[in-house]
Amino acid sequence: MTPAERLDALAHAVEQAYARVQRENMRGVPIANPRLQVRMPELRAWNKHALGVLITPWCMNLLALPLPGEPPLAPLPAGRACSVDLPSGSYELLCTHLPELGHHLAGSLFSPMQDFDSQQQALQAAQAAMDLVFAQPAAPAVAKSRRGFLFGSGASARDATS
Repeated sequence: MTPAERLDALAHAVEQAYARVQRENMRGVPIANPRLQVRMPELRAWNKHALGVLITPWCMNLLALPLPGEPPLAPLPAGRACSVDLPSGSYELLCTHLPELGHHLAGSLFSPMQDFDSQQQALQAAQAAMDLVFAQPAAPAVAKSRRGFLFGSGASARDATS
């Protein structure tokens, strides 16, 4: 199986896991937008993680999961924040767990989803979010501080030791 096929299989597994959540936990919940379906349109590899934007009828989240073949994420208490460095900056994502996926990280982009009139509109927003997350920031006009140089843009000494 190619790396792209492994990412597609993982995206499908994410969709199946969250479709189960929709069936079992979100049926009849007023914040769920009936015009939307669970969808993981794309996963991209980034530093041993698979990153993508998950669309559900109740929220749109940036997800980070271990790449296929990589060790699972270390179990963290549900809701604990974890910093993930991406090309556009550092993001705080919360640890979550589903039996089908194991531990993974999620960051809310939209919730609730009532402002989306169609699945196509949600897909466009998810693509725009992925483009922004993976956008390279413009080079600063002034030299970085010593801390910025040593620990990377936006990182702190705390992040470097964790």
